[in-house]
Amino acid sequence: MKTSITLAIALLLFPLLAAAQKPIYQSTDKAGPVFSDTPTPGATQVDLQPINVIQTPKVAPSSQLPQAPAAAYGQLLITSPANGDTFWVNSGNLQVQVYLQPPLNSTLGDTLRLRVNGNPLPRSFTSNTINVTQGDFNLAADADNIQQTVQVAVVDTAGKVLIESPSISLFLRRHIQYNRVAPRQ
Repeated sequence: MKTSITLAIALLLFPLLAAAQKPIYQSTDKAGPVFSDTPTPGATQVDLQPINVIQTPKVAPSSQLPQAPAAAYGQLLITSPANGDTFWVNSGNLQVQVYLQPPLNSTLGDTLRLRVNGNPLPRSFTSNTINVTQGDFNLAADADNIQQTVQVAVVDTAGKVLIESPSISLFLRRHIQYNRVAPRQ
């Protein structure tokens, strides 16, 4: 095999080496100097130095390609809402801010998964700002309980939990508007 590689390299380099053996001529036209291997009237032969040949070290072929290192997450926290905050259920979306160090490696397929009372929401997220719709929250929340726990985890493509945040407690409040009869005047 070494012989065939050496022969292939020699065949590829032969035209270059042969060209280096021929004399090179320099002439001048309107644009400047012109170099050629064919002599023309008024051209002068250029003396060239021998070609530098460098032997490259032999590299053993590797049987395995290097694997991309898995992201090792060191810290995951819910920064907002704070533990013990009140969430007004019928006011719209719940926004959860997450601190993750190092940042989420979504190129590996890692995502953030929010759990309410241990129940994962149906969607995954790739942003540190998680907007949870009232409908998603209601699917996972315990409607009979005022206090709910919220937790975030980083999961890989297989669903394996790589890191979890500590749980926080949220207290649910609902706006209630009674129909009032306008006072008679």
